[in-house]
Amino acid sequence: MDSKTVLLILTLYCAGVNSQTLTQSGPVDKRPGESHKLTCTTSGFTFSSYSMDWIRQAPGKGLEWIAHIWGSGSNTYYSQSVQGRFIISRDNSRQQLYLQMNNLKTEDSAVYYCARYSHYGYFDYWGKGTQVTVTSATSTAPTVFPLVPCGTESGDMITLGCLATGFNPPAVTFSWNKGSTALTDFIQYPAVQKGDVYTGVSQVRVRKQDWNPQQNFQCVVNHAAGNAQADIRPTPVFKQNPTLKVFSSSSDEDGTYTASCFAKEFAPKKHGIKWLKNGADVTSKIDLTETVCDSKNAAGKILYSATSFLTVNSSDLNDKTTFTCQFTGGEDGSLNKTVPYKVIPTCPDCVTSNVKVEITGPATEDMLLHKKGTLTCRVTVQKDKPQIMWEDENKEEIASKPMIEENGIYMSKLDITYDEWTRGVKRYCVVHHSDLLTPSREPYEREFGGSPERPSVFMLPPLEQTNKEEVTLTCFVKDFLPKEVFVSWLVDDEEADSSSYAFNTTEPIENNGFYSAYGQLFVSLHEWKNNAVYSCVVYHESVVNTTRAIVRSIGYRTFDKNRIDLNMNINQDSKCSAQ
Repeated sequence: MDSKTVLLILTLYCAGVNSQTLTQSGPVDKRPGESHKLTCTTSGFTFSSYSMDWIRQAPGKGLEWIAHIWGSGSNTYYSQSVQGRFIISRDNSRQQLYLQMNNLKTEDSAVYYCARYSHYGYFDYWGKGTQVTVTSATSTAPTVFPLVPCGTESGDMITLGCLATGFNPPAVTFSWNKGSTALTDFIQYPAVQKGDVYTGVSQVRVRKQDWNPQQNFQCVVNHAAGNAQADIRPTPVFKQNPTLKVFSSSSDEDGTYTASCFAKEFAPKKHGIKWLKNGADVTSKIDLTETVCDSKNAAGKILYSATSFLTVNSSDLNDKTTFTCQFTGGEDGSLNKTVPYKVIPTCPDCVTSNVKVEITGPATEDMLLHKKGTLTCRVTVQKDKPQIMWEDENKEEIASKPMIEENGIYMSKLDITYDEWTRGVKRYCVVHHSDLLTPSREPYEREFGGSPERPSVFMLPPLEQTNKEEVTLTCFVKDFLPKEVFVSWLVDDEEADSSSYAFNTTEPIENNGFYSAYGQLFVSLHEWKNNAVYSCVVYHESVVNTTRAIVRSIGYRTFDKNRIDLNMNINQDSKCSAQ
């Protein structure tokens, strides 16, 4: 039995497949010197035919075997850490396993698992774990943050998350509601310690069709020091009607007539502009040009403006001809403005050409994975071609790629190295245009927020949902700075292709000056049961090893030929937690 204190042979196995289950008693908070009894109730197999064990995992440490009992109950064995204080026992008539814990110490704080010892010499079935906390510290209630999907997930399901931080002791319970209906198909991960407080994560998969502003999802966190909750729903689409103006010009020398329509500051971006001549649609019969640009209002909402130019042959126009600009979109759905032929507005606030300059920084993946990236300067104008150049912090011109034009937007790109990016160098996009009295100088400078802090990375236990034939793998990345982080996935050391696997990464969330995020990989239950090893690879500038990445791996193995051996003496940075 001494070998159990050094090596635990684990097999990640879905207990529900053969209806063999181990159900444990709930979490508990105790003070030093107190006692408590854990209970593990089994079903689906002949309980008396198997030896049973208790195994625990303290925060930030590996798995530790602590007690073993024969099927008859006649022989028991203990690790040295609990010898004389803990008593393992069983009641075969009730199919129950017990662990009486006396004279508890703070170092006994851990998640305790009951496990069946198979006839092949490894633990084949596990309970879900019971959190036991032994502390004399003052209790602190959690702060709860909602985690919403970033981007678009494949399939008809999406993942919602709930992050609870800053609580102590670690015993915490999550629950989920959809409106007034309780959700039961969710997962809760063991709390992770950081300093004197803990962080917990729960997630739930919901139908994509239910994810709308009218449907409210709620995450509730129950804790001894106080409960907290967070409502989770998509942000309602901001809508605003534009200010619509239509202008007319006289006929040009080439026999054409031009009218222009300016829709100023509307939302959302999706819209349509149609032209009517004397009430009849002529949109498809004219020379039509349209440009779109965006800005922000005082509340930070993005507003869009669009300009449409109509050019027609003036030979069949007369004083009774009218042109109508019909705008669809915004808040009310449709707006119209009409202008007669040959009427030129003299209003003092007529629209003139504007110049809008915007810089987009390099992609995080390019900088952290490929060690180089690109700054992009986008210039939107309503007339004339701009001249774009780049300067450094000393106003010295920097060589850049040739300017290109796409859909009325002019772009200039500048390469930036990983060294320049990490040093936070300043670059300027300088724009010359006929509408500008002086050149526009738009700055780019990366924001750090403080000294780099290396992330803690945890591969959380897999969630097997047999009713959906799907397994969710989650990689939790926490307490890093700055916020730029990139998470990729490997399958047997090969990059996971987006055409074969569905995966996503949440936007980093800031808490007490540090950031946290998690990435998820969704695989079919059939793929999970193959012999593949799945690895999450976390890239962050604070990691200074050869690959500049942190890797965590997990895989499904069954029986002797496919076991995963977890050495109890491995260091924290290479551990894998199993449930």
